[in-house]
Amino acid sequence: MIDLHQVVEKAAGFGFRRGTFSELEQGVAVAESLMQSKLATPEAIAEMDRITGMTAWVTGDPVDGIFLSLPLTAAGESAVRNGTYAPASPDPAHLCADGQGCSAFYIGVYAGANRYARRKVMTAAAVLRVELFSAYPCFARGATEDGRRSMDSLGFKPFEGGLPDLYVQEALDQSRWAAA
Repeated sequence: MIDLHQVVEKAAGFGFRRGTFSELEQGVAVAESLMQSKLATPEAIAEMDRITGMTAWVTGDPVDGIFLSLPLTAAGESAVRNGTYAPASPDPAHLCADGQGCSAFYIGVYAGANRYARRKVMTAAAVLRVELFSAYPCFARGATEDGRRSMDSLGFKPFEGGLPDLYVQEALDQSRWAAA
């Protein structure tokens, strides 16, 4: 189970906070301008965040960076792996609610408007992955060349058979299955 207090505390150390609705609008605008494509709407992201308690993170004032992380149920992980997951509007049964056991994580986007914001996003992504989420597989899509390079640098590998441009980093810590 994910300790949300610990996630909030660790994210804050990198200048990230859970975004308000207007901050989500700003963050989505930053990401869409960098990707030159559409993301989920701020309304959809706010709903994902309401369900999970930990999806929508922003940095800067005004917002210059966004990080969307979605904890997944076993059904959500299966949907990502088989290509039926809907990133812009996921089935609520695919998302882990606060206090529910998680199976994997899907990174909806991580983007920074400038070099400083990108450095914060990448550092936070790497540290949170290793320190808090290493026991879980983590998925992300390589929507841009920069995104694919950053995922390569974080140790993600292309995944065949799931969503287009899907990358995965399998669990780094296998100890959660040792007792099974």
